[in-house]
Amino acid sequence: MKTVNTNPSMIKYLINAKFLALFFVMVSSFSFAQIDKPYIDSSGQVEYSREVEKYSATIVVSEDLAYSSYDENITFEKIKSDYFGKLKNSNVDITKLKEDELAYTAMGYRKKGMVYQFETTSQEKFIELLSVGFSGVNVNEKYVHYKDLSSQQVGELSSKAIADAKTRAEIIAKSAGKKIGGILSLNNYKEESKRGFYSTRDLTDHIFSVSVRYELQ
Repeated sequence: MKTVNTNPSMIKYLINAKFLALFFVMVSSFSFAQIDKPYIDSSGQVEYSREVEKYSATIVVSEDLAYSSYDENITFEKIKSDYFGKLKNSNVDITKLKEDELAYTAMGYRKKGMVYQFETTSQEKFIELLSVGFSGVNVNEKYVHYKDLSSQQVGELSSKAIADAKTRAEIIAKSAGKKIGGILSLNNYKEESKRGFYSTRDLTDHIFSVSVRYELQ
């Protein structure tokens, strides 16, 4: 007569394996049920005006950037002196240009130079800085930075954007002979903290948007 192995550890292992298999079956069934549930995706938008916090620029002054015809014995010191002189004549406060030696090293220029970081809250002063061009100087980055939205602003904009999404979803659902139910999911991407400065147009115009998934009935 064949003896059956009744090792307690083996019995416990088999029980746990059965429960685990049953769990995966239940989860899979639930997942497929969620996927099969009819829904409609809609997006809502609302335009708003954004408050500017500051303007910033990254300026490279380097012997590598100077035209060969500028001076046969061109040096970083001379480029900097002449450029800063032009800035002063344009009413730019040169004390606001902060040296960033690490940034210049990271750029990999072969000859002597320096990176300067400039910040101002005045759009007029920022434009004055950008209007000064010079051999051996390059403005690599220029940005407008925005103040964060308050909780109240986020709430108000969200309500308007969701209302817009709901109206759109209702119109589309009606065209298909359906109605929308409750919200299944809701998404929003945080607004940009800065934007490239290329002109003074559309600097404060922004769009707050949401994506909403509704149950379709």
